[in-house]
Amino acid sequence: MTFVKVGLLVAVVTGVHWFATGKQEVKKEPVARVRFYLSTECPVAAKYTPRILSIVRDFEGKGVTFEARFPNAADDEPKVSEYARARSYRFDCLLDPGGMEAQSDRVKVVPTVVVRDARGRLVYRGAIDDAKYSEDVQEPYLRDVLRALLDGRTWSFSETEAFGCLVEPGPRPLPMRKSTYTESVGDLLNRHCVSCHRPGQVAPFSLVGYDNAKKRHRMIAQVTQSRRMPPWKAEPGVVPFKHDNRLSEADVALLQRWSDAGAPRGEGTEPKTPDFPTDWPLGEPDMTVKMPEKFTLGPDGRDEYWNFVVRPDIKEPVFVSAIDVRPGNRRIVHHVIVFLDRSGRAARQAAQGKAGGFMTFGGIGTIPSGSLGGWAPGLMPERYPPGTGIRIDPGTDLVLQVHYSKSGVEETDQTEVALYFEKGKVQDEVTIAWLANPLIQIPAGKSDARFTQTIPIPVDVKLYSLMPHMHLLGRKMKATWIKPDGQEALLIKVDDWDFNWQFVYHFEEPLLLTRGSKLRIEAEFDNSDGNPNNPSRPPKTVRWGEATTDEMMLLVASVSIQGRWRLLGSRF
Repeated sequence: MTFVKVGLLVAVVTGVHWFATGKQEVKKEPVARVRFYLSTECPVAAKYTPRILSIVRDFEGKGVTFEARFPNAADDEPKVSEYARARSYRFDCLLDPGGMEAQSDRVKVVPTVVVRDARGRLVYRGAIDDAKYSEDVQEPYLRDVLRALLDGRTWSFSETEAFGCLVEPGPRPLPMRKSTYTESVGDLLNRHCVSCHRPGQVAPFSLVGYDNAKKRHRMIAQVTQSRRMPPWKAEPGVVPFKHDNRLSEADVALLQRWSDAGAPRGEGTEPKTPDFPTDWPLGEPDMTVKMPEKFTLGPDGRDEYWNFVVRPDIKEPVFVSAIDVRPGNRRIVHHVIVFLDRSGRAARQAAQGKAGGFMTFGGIGTIPSGSLGGWAPGLMPERYPPGTGIRIDPGTDLVLQVHYSKSGVEETDQTEVALYFEKGKVQDEVTIAWLANPLIQIPAGKSDARFTQTIPIPVDVKLYSLMPHMHLLGRKMKATWIKPDGQEALLIKVDDWDFNWQFVYHFEEPLLLTRGSKLRIEAEFDNSDGNPNNPSRPPKTVRWGEATTDEMMLLVASVSIQGRWRLLGSRF
């Protein structure tokens, strides 16, 4: 095994395992939330840049959070992104379409600052201070409010008159759709829900047709409001993801209005249920592999993760451009991830298990040589671009990790995986980068333990997909691309991590990360009694590990090496 050391980066170059040291951020509980209303074209707001940076620097690490909103019609995402980059604003800077948030906060001028305390109560609205020029400031309003909140002093709501440029919002979002099944709700459910919620699929009930949907309208409204459904956890960054299944805020509001109205059917005919493929959606596979034998799962207890080892019958290297999964029993198969193992260790563990498999939690009990990707209900199989694939050499084992959810009765399963090979000349060999922080240490009782790792990128790479991975204490994960010029671009953000929904998120187009760039990965964990998923009662200090009571901070990326480094292939 060859190691290339670049700064804090150690790349295990047989399949690219990148392990970087992690730095723990321990921040105080938020005591104040500050929102600036700004505009890229307002000269007064521009003059406040040094003062805003100074305030953020002085208060951010003490329990104060910051964000900005841009409500004016003249602003768009590229302008806001460049404005924030040029001013080194590291807090969230977001558009406010139609000025709806500005109106809710009763903001009429930019710059204006709005401050809320830890309970969300409005405590201040108005000017940042009392002067257009910093040398003339006599009353530092915002600083006074924040000092009072940090000192624990009672602060009644106060307001000053803001000065600067008028808020000039564009048109509001489109009017609300009619909340009936035939006119809007049925089409929404067909697009986002019935791929799983239909007969013969993994979901526990059908939502095909009005009668089925009406029976469960309250549940539909509840689980979409809480974002439990549909199960899509990631927010896209600079490049959108394929088959993004998130509901918009307007979609969620529509389902709530429909439920509140008693789930009316509406006039006219019901929308037609989509046609779903009955065979392999990508066509006839080049090869199929299945679990060595039928596996029997007990009726009761916690979910189980089993790893079944299969050796494909290949005589020469092949390049896999896509996989698909056919669960043998959709009542119990929750999701599947296919790993590669060239070491033979997984096969030796399977020989000591049952039905050609062995049970673990999270990983496969050894460092895998790579991965072919995964499957979960409702996700479509994805092909890599033409001329691209993951190499499998003869003698490599496939490890099918199957997440089983028990049904209350004894069940059997024999899941099958389809492999699609790249037939043309392979220009880009895909490998899997395991971006891991094995140095995490999560204090007992800490509800928001934060860790940050920054990983240098020593060569040009194409990035195809990302998969965040944590265990039961995980809450959030975020990955940011820091370009060589210092400009930042969000790649993926998960604010509601759920161990039961581990997806591989494929970009619409591969993203070229240039040499000299960095990846900043941030994660947050909840190791308190308030976390219902905490496996330890009372909580205990948790470190990196494979067990249920351990944790991981891992971002799995599919990449291909570019330029002269490609001559060394995926083992650069």
